[in-house]
Amino acid sequence: MKYNEKQQIEIANYAIAHDNDFKETGAKYGISYQQVSAWVRKYDKNSKPQEKVAKKSTTPKKSQPRKKSEPKASTLDILSRRDPVLEAQLEDVKRRLGLIK
Repeated sequence: MKYNEKQQIEIANYAIAHDNDFKETGAKYGISYQQVSAWVRKYDKNSKPQEKVAKKSTTPKKSQPRKKSEPKASTLDILSRRDPVLEAQLEDVKRRLGLIK
């Protein structure tokens, strides 16, 4: 059912007069809690104008584990590190080619 502006103001005033009980007001007039709340925000002259609030993302953020602070390694240290997986692969290739026994 559509409500005209006069009816919306009446419903908002009823909710305000009853301590902003949106649930009771909604039940009395057969409308949703959210609709009553919206009309109260729209027509309540005593309320301060609300600033627009950015919508929150619906996807939950994944919390990242905290990293322990390690001393920064130089580029030379990083490049000189050996990868055990690559070392094993290299040894396997050398064995297949007969370079090592």
